[in-house]
Amino acid sequence: MLSTVEREAVCNVCHDGKAVYYRVYSGERLCRTCFVKTFEKRVIRTIGRYKLFKPDDKIAVAVSGGKDSLSLLYVLKKIEKRFPRAGLLAVTVDEGIEGYRDEALEYVEEVTRMLEVPLYKTSFEEVFGKTLSEIVASRQFRLSGLAACSVCGPLRRRAINIAAKRAGATVIATAHTLDDVVQTYFLKTFRGELGTSEIGLRLEGPFIPRVAPFRLTPEREVVFYAYLHNIPFQSQVCPNAADSMRNMIRRFLAEFDERYPGSLFAALRSFEKTATLGKKIQMVCSSCGEPSSRELCRVCELTQTLIH
Repeated sequence: MLSTVEREAVCNVCHDGKAVYYRVYSGERLCRTCFVKTFEKRVIRTIGRYKLFKPDDKIAVAVSGGKDSLSLLYVLKKIEKRFPRAGLLAVTVDEGIEGYRDEALEYVEEVTRMLEVPLYKTSFEEVFGKTLSEIVASRQFRLSGLAACSVCGPLRRRAINIAAKRAGATVIATAHTLDDVVQTYFLKTFRGELGTSEIGLRLEGPFIPRVAPFRLTPEREVVFYAYLHNIPFQSQVCPNAADSMRNMIRRFLAEFDERYPGSLFAALRSFEKTATLGKKIQMVCSSCGEPSSRELCRVCELTQTLIH
């Protein structure tokens, strides 16, 4: 008969392999094989539950070079093999952050080459005429009172959209995890924007829909999946991250979920009841014609204020 220590060291799923991961919110101890299987099955269930993809989609994975986006590319490459009518490609954006992006872009090229996934690249300089470092060094930026992330986020999303359109993509997949999605819902709540659109779900309209297959996957599990598959980790942290509003919410939610496991799942369910699933964005920006929740989109506001 196995001792208590020995039982705890055995996988709860296959009852054979050595446990290497403890899923605290479910009480499961998983071996390497079962962790990978359950991780990938959750992504497949998420895609099915929210109808994120169509069988003939050309999927553009937005890859930054971080563990989350490269893990998503790795998983979707495995899933895409089952759907011969579907296509997979990667898009990446060089924001032009001095001393930070070079390492990440090297990882993007390395992994896409290994997986044999076409890579489409663009940059802030190509799309907007300036790098992020040049924008945040400007007098206009200093007078704006904005954080660098408040500028980088909208501009990066627009650059990804442009690259995806050029590549002929029908949908964009981002690597936003459960943690990221709940953080965004909280951000929208504090900004009075909750309910303006769903987050990470497929919204049809005059634009390329953007989806989050990791919507139900905790970030720590993405990290462990990347570790098990030797997916490279970027060693440098973005120099602008410490100033972001999201960073404050991230720290709070991480501590709360650590103390009360499963809280992020509960928060997501609550937000989903509040928001209107599948709500279409009907407004478009009066300047650029891109989807927007207001007359002038955030990208046009930023470019008119900080760049032109």
